[in-house]
Order: sequence, then C-alpha cells, then structure tokens
Amino acid sequence: MKYYDQHLHTFLSFDSKEIFENYLLNKPPYFVATDHLDLRNPGDNFQDDIPDYDKLAQKLSELEANYPTTFLKGVEIGVVPGQEEQINAYLNDHPYDLKLLSIHQNGKFDYMDDVVLSKDKYKVAKMYFDQMAQVLDTFSGAQILTHFEYGLRRLDFTAEDLEEHFEKELTTILKKVIQKEMALEINAKSFGYYQNANLYRYIIPLYKSLGGTFFTLGSDAHQASDYEALFPEMSGLLKEFGVNFLVTFQKNDRFLTELP
Repeated sequence: MKYYDQHLHTFLSFDSKEIFENYLLNKPPYFVATDHLDLRNPGDNFQDDIPDYDKLAQKLSELEANYPTTFLKGVEIGVVPGQEEQINAYLNDHPYDLKLLSIHQNGKFDYMDDVVLSKDKYKVAKMYFDQMAQVLDTFSGAQILTHFEYGLRRLDFTAEDLEEHFEKELTTILKKVIQKEMALEINAKSFGYYQNANLYRYIIPLYKSLGGTFFTLGSDAHQASDYEALFPEMSGLLKEFGVNFLVTFQKNDRFLTELP
C-alpha cells in the first residue's frame, strides 16, 4: 500500500472551502478528509463546529461511482476537558474510519489567537501540554496525535527550550500516545509555514527513545494545492532518525507503508 495524506480539510470544515474533486486531481489510491469537530470553538464565535456527516456520506457515495479511489471517512477532533461525553455521544452515532486528536483551544481562547502574545509563553505552553496530557487520559478512540506543537505556533520556542522546560511533560504525553498505540504526526504546516521543523527534530528521537514507532505525515491542507505538502522533506527528517515506515489507519486496521 502506498502512503496517502491523512490530514486534509474540505468545505465541511469551518475554515476551508475546498471541494473533494480538486484533491482527487492527484489520483490518490485512498482518500480521507479529516474535517474539524470543535465544540464551542473560539475560532468561530464559540459555535459548535461539527462536520455534516450525512453530507459527507452522500458526497462519498457520489464520488465512489465516478472515481477508482477508495474513500474513507475521517474527522479531526479538538478536545477540551469536559467535552468528552458530548463528543463521544456524537462519535457513537457517526462512525469514522480515521480519527485525529488535536488540542486547538481551552474553552476560552484558541492557542493561535492573539491573546497568547500577551501572556507568559512558558505558562501558555504548560497549560497547553497539561491539557494534552489530560485529554489523552480522558478521551479514547483516536489513532493519531496531530501537530504536537500547535499551542506554541505563535510563540518563540526552540528545541532547547522544550528540552529544558518541558521534557517531563512531553515524556508523559508521549508515553500515553505509545500506551494507546497511537501515531505521532509530522505536520506540514508546522514543519514549513510555522518553521517548527526544529521542534520535530527534538520530539522524534524522544518519542523513539520511549518506544514509539508509529509516525504519520499530514499536510493539514485546507486547499488542494497543499495536498502532501513537504512530504519529501518530512520523510527525509524521519530517515535521519532511522524511521523507514509510516502507518495508515482504516477503522480498526493498521498498515505499515514505506516512507515516500
């Protein structure tokens, strides 16, 4: 099986207008859109952003009749502690083949909002990593932990900062990821646009040293032109640390594929 992008957004996300057909110009053997599920989303006036599952199912049914691609249902779940019961109630009635776990916001602000610039960066990072650790304890069923450094994107952090100030918290997080047999995502927007490749250069060997073996690449594309963005560069970084395989998820199945 050839590896395929496992982090994509379409018009079913509040922050994308992209249509499925534009992604399919890449002729992927498998295709999965992972649109946002974020309750009381500060990035959208505190609305509940829940992808329209019926519209997704209808769209995939239409596409299956016209494309040789195998289509999967995916979702990116942003979790704030206290929301788990409501999220699980939705997921129980709406089965997905792939579930990404993300920490985007804390119920008051998104970690990408300007408000973080007025706060102590170490306190923001501690809040973010503590929330991630708590969610990994209280929420189950996701297969991939996305963009581990999302909460640091607006702040100035180096790999040395993480090692000195947050290695304990990150070790706790990564042990939980490993225990749950989840994968760690290398995120193209983080790697390229937000110039955080150095933070991945730090986290990859730490994850491996704890016994972590599952990695994914995700473009986090919100437009089709970013499909599989920076995959060669991110693959090259993984190879530097002796990683030669990626993992794909399809419901309860897990497949290892060679790095592209």
